Amino acid sequence: MVIGNGFFTDNESDAITEMKKMVKCDVKRCAFPSSKNLTYYISEHGDLFSMQKIQGKCLTRGPKKAGSSQGHGKRKDGGITHRLSMGQSGHGKEKWIAAELLVYCTFILGRWEPDLRIVFKNGTASDIRPDNLELPPNELPPKWSERMEEYKEMYQQNFNRVVQSVKWWCSISVEDAKDIVSNTFIWLCTEGFRDVVNPALWTYWSRKRGYDFIYRASKMMMGENFDVELETRGTTDNTPEIDLFHIQKGEKRSRYLQLWAQGYTPTDIAEMEGTKIGNVGGSVTHSIQFLRKYFRNEKEYLRT
Repeated sequence: MVIGNGFFTDNESDAITEMKKMVKCDVKRCAFPSSKNLTYYISEHGDLFSMQKIQGKCLTRGPKKAGSSQGHGKRKDGGITHRLSMGQSGHGKEKWIAAELLVYCTFILGRWEPDLRIVFKNGTASDIRPDNLELPPNELPPKWSERMEEYKEMYQQNFNRVVQSVKWWCSISVEDAKDIVSNTFIWLCTEGFRDVVNPALWTYWSRKRGYDFIYRASKMMMGENFDVELETRGTTDNTPEIDLFHIQKGEKRSRYLQLWAQGYTPTDIAEMEGTKIGNVGGSVTHSIQFLRKYFRNEKEYLRT
């Protein structure tokens, strides 16, 4: 039911559905701390909603459009600042918050960090879509810098060991392993925020990210290899004549590669096949390396 500049729904889920229809993009509960009877929601484009519970119903007001003059302030750089209440029922102390900070903390970070400074990848402050927002290079909020300094000694003592573990378990190069391990450490101390960062946790998440790296890189490489296969046969109309799966060595390797090509992750496959994630990740990696060599050799042969 619509009333004034708001509408009633039976629950939060229905309200979010209506919000999405109104702004034609994704909407989430805002990471900004909610008061006792007032919750904020924000869209990917920075449109702000507020919700109150009244006699068991949800009264949603908004949106305060990111492109309008109502409910927000325009900055000199063209960015948007929303005014949010910090009171118990929406009538207490108000605070102006940059819309890009609300969007970043809600859609990317998943928690409220008021001290972050957000920059825009395309340089346009009015474009506050999540994929246009990032932290400034080499700039971290004070609490994150303190955490990284706190674990500096642990990092130096365990870095090479974690790198070798990731290299061995994921069958990747030392250079790739170093990048993954370094980025994982930063993530654990910042956006991944764990109360305690220790070598075991660091190794676990580094391996997990290593498998994700294999998955993304292999998908990309597989697509390129299909293009090479079609190119070397002189046509883009026919499908490859070879069976990419059964030229693998062993039934398990063929099976793992088939499941992976269907979109399953190494974690999914390990659960389905009753084996370790490392076994699946290593098998898929070796399969991709085999295919890379196969296509390279065939391409050279057909062009001779």
